Amino acid sequence: MKVLERRVMCVVVLVVGALLLYYYQHEKLGSYLKEKFHIYVLLGGLAAMVMGVFSFLTAGVAACCGHDHGEDEDEGCEDHDHGGDMNPFVGLMIVLVPMVCSLSWTTHGISEARQDALSEKDVSAADFSFNDLPPFTVETLEKTKTKAPDGAFMLNIFELFFTAGDTVQEKVINGLYVETEGKLRNEPKRNGNGQRMRLFRLMMTCCAADAQAVPMTIEFEGETPDIGHNSWVRVAGIMSYEREGGVVYPLLKVKRIEEIPVPEGEWSEGLMK
Repeated sequence: MKVLERRVMCVVVLVVGALLLYYYQHEKLGSYLKEKFHIYVLLGGLAAMVMGVFSFLTAGVAACCGHDHGEDEDEGCEDHDHGGDMNPFVGLMIVLVPMVCSLSWTTHGISEARQDALSEKDVSAADFSFNDLPPFTVETLEKTKTKAPDGAFMLNIFELFFTAGDTVQEKVINGLYVETEGKLRNEPKRNGNGQRMRLFRLMMTCCAADAQAVPMTIEFEGETPDIGHNSWVRVAGIMSYEREGGVVYPLLKVKRIEEIPVPEGEWSEGLMK
């Protein structure tokens, strides 16, 4: 019976290792963890599998427990009960039940409520320690960036956001006609005339738990468009900046906007909170 119990506990370790290896090869691992950390999922899974297999195969081998049992040293090598051990079948269920439920119900994304909570916050580029950009000029952009058919420089929202507060980069970008993509929502701040909305994209530093929304205000000449909340859009307009309370905010004055499909590899609606 003791050997069976030991092997059941080995199965618990093997199940954990199998789950780690499953997620390592899963295309959605990037929704949970930054790519540079994926190797640790692989190493953890392999270590658990090796340990589980070894322990399973040697479960029936008698070995000294290492405790001091007095004058009779051989007593320490007997298969005696130390007490306080969890029932191995209970341990297996504790691991399997939530694991099966998670794999069955999780849709590998971030909930709309969580996105709303993140995207409504004002963020300053100065809050990030990695917002230094290499020096560039309009000539640099001409050589390195693609242009849309109507001449707009195609830049992602992170590139535009991190120019805010850098006076050198601001001078280059300010007044340029640019195109970018992101998710669209109402603008909860600095929107007195009601002609503004907010564009944002989610960014991970380490894992899903530390996800942050990188926002940018967009302003329309007239009414805001009738596009669904959190829809993906492509926007083009004239870049500018505004300062409030010592913080520099990027502002895009919209010339055109269109709804687009969710870009490949981006966050989907899901259950993570």
